[in-house]
Amino acid sequence: MARLFYSIFYLAAGHALVGTGALAPPSSPKNQRHAFNTPVGRREALVAAGGAIAGTGIMPVPNADAAGSPAPVAVIGAGGRTGALCVASCLRRGVPVRALTRSGTWQPPATDVIAQGREAAASYSGSLLSVAPCDVKDVAALASGVSGCRAVIYAASASKKGGSAKEIDNVGVVSAGDACLRAGVGRYVVISSTAATRPKSLGYVFTNVFGGIMDEKRRGEEGVVTAYSKTDPATSTYIIIRPGGLEEPKLNAILGPSSLELSQGDALAGIVSRADLAEASVEAALSSASNLRDSSFELYYADSAQPCEGRFKPLLENGMVARLQGETYETLFSGIKPDGEYYVP
Repeated sequence: MARLFYSIFYLAAGHALVGTGALAPPSSPKNQRHAFNTPVGRREALVAAGGAIAGTGIMPVPNADAAGSPAPVAVIGAGGRTGALCVASCLRRGVPVRALTRSGTWQPPATDVIAQGREAAASYSGSLLSVAPCDVKDVAALASGVSGCRAVIYAASASKKGGSAKEIDNVGVVSAGDACLRAGVGRYVVISSTAATRPKSLGYVFTNVFGGIMDEKRRGEEGVVTAYSKTDPATSTYIIIRPGGLEEPKLNAILGPSSLELSQGDALAGIVSRADLAEASVEAALSSASNLRDSSFELYYADSAQPCEGRFKPLLENGMVARLQGETYETLFSGIKPDGEYYVP
């Protein structure tokens, strides 16, 4: 039922605004803008000039400590459904993970899922898992929570107990990014939402009813991009993942990269399970692909792809927006471009 609902939802979004505007060609000045209206090439210039900004004192956290033990991945919002699955995803890979929750306690996902190619479910005992308190409204707690981590995944979102959309999806996202920069965390992965840059889309309008959450997600994204635009990408990078409509895992299984599609430009959407979102988030956090830096991309199942606005329907077939697919995450990520280097309709 969830898949049917979201398919109908995005179909409605795809037809709601038909005829409101024609697509401009990629060479049009309209489409030469940065996806976030920030200067293109500033960070590239810093790299060419020879490294990080002088005087920042930022040193990147190595992937392993002096003894060779891998540095952990921190998951902010590990107490939520998606965050808990991110923790489980790390553990299945044998990756040390720090579960950051408001309470400082952590419970495994209600139903674990089995990943394709992995014989066993995650083990929740042993030294790979650590748990620490972290309220994203507390700057000191954020600093402590991300310290010494190789990557951080921000999986928190607004809730009655946790805080408002402004506090969690905007200010918290930016504060966590700032903490990552100060701590020299190499990769900051933010889980956002498709259509975050499309305020006229049905998905944005419908979801934004809940406390203006889409407005705040957009502001959070912009804040992260602004902060990271001042830093050498060889030191720290961000990844913004915009998942389609979220559903619970089917048959307690992870469908894996062969079922997924990525795109950029926030024009296409679809649905995806929380489990596959968690897998993709962890893979993005761990990836060493040189092209996967300061990038935003949409994530959904390939067979659920829909335009997030009616005017984008031709993009499903005309190739102006790359629809990235692959049998492995390495292949899936290989076509991702940094923000500002891809077509934004």
